[in-house]
Amino acid sequence: MKKGKTHVLSLFILPVTNAGHRLGLKIAKGFPNTRLYTPAELKDGGLKRAAKEAWRRRTPIVFISASGIAVRTIAPFIKDKASDPAVVFIDEAGRFVVSLLSGHLGGANSLAKEIARLTGATPVVSTATDLKGLPCIEDIAREFSFAIEDTSGIKRVNSEILKGGRVTVVDGDTQRLSALKAAFKDGPFAFRKTVRKGNNGVIALVTASTNIPPAISLVLRPRELALGIGCGRGVGRKEIKEAVDKAFKEAGLSMASIAKVATIDIKRGERGLTGYARSSGLEIEFLSAKDLEKRMRGLKPSRFVLGTIGAGGVAEPSALISSGGKTLCIRKKKTGRVTVAASRVPFRS
Repeated sequence: MKKGKTHVLSLFILPVTNAGHRLGLKIAKGFPNTRLYTPAELKDGGLKRAAKEAWRRRTPIVFISASGIAVRTIAPFIKDKASDPAVVFIDEAGRFVVSLLSGHLGGANSLAKEIARLTGATPVVSTATDLKGLPCIEDIAREFSFAIEDTSGIKRVNSEILKGGRVTVVDGDTQRLSALKAAFKDGPFAFRKTVRKGNNGVIALVTASTNIPPAISLVLRPRELALGIGCGRGVGRKEIKEAVDKAFKEAGLSMASIAKVATIDIKRGERGLTGYARSSGLEIEFLSAKDLEKRMRGLKPSRFVLGTIGAGGVAEPSALISSGGKTLCIRKKKTGRVTVAASRVPFRS
């Protein structure tokens, strides 16, 4: 199968001294696709530019510097738990590595611990549940790549955990529910497939649907939808986003559940499409016309599209190939010059 993907950087390492850069080389060996800056690149405003780029990409940052330098650099970019990347800092001597921002949801706590393992530093983590040795709802979200719908609900859920209460996690996907039980069987969580009537406890619901019962304390969005997109030449990012928004709203599905984007390989240079994927933090997969045509079986082809690109469609077969699934949860929906489809990615533990 002829296809390709964009690559997402896993880490920005920002050392402000040569000694820090030597430590950065050691850290970078433990992480693929790392962007290790040199101290020279970070001079004359380079440090803030690098941090700004990391925020745009939602890429975790490792400062090898004093804590004040890290804090002052990231201050203008901090927004909220849902969008801030993980930020840690380590002193250039490699003595302490501190989880500074987005400890749970962004994974800074885990990142600090991993860097400590690689370097021999002492990890410093200060979040309440970690101090008590308890798992939190962000641990579930991170472990299973769930997006949290409204981060204001995190406090209620974790407060229940901290006072010794029980949090019910509801997920209609049987296989994923079994995996959740196995991963957090010894924690303060109960797991169910459906929401019980009259249940007034603290409930976290795992779903891609926008139809949410009123008793839910927190919604976890599984990143389980492969988005297939076909578009005309030169279509802008805004037009693509509007088409996707409309299709998902009509289908009653959350865009936070989009896992990736797929399209035909001749669109590789389309700035609107690649820009949409990049701004949404999504990987984009490019597929050949030959593979798309093979997957058209059971789908309604377009003679015009077939004659133009050599495949009877783009959005629907792209979504199905990318998801590895057999059905569509959004059949092709055309808005202007953009066609959208989606397919659910089967859960694999």
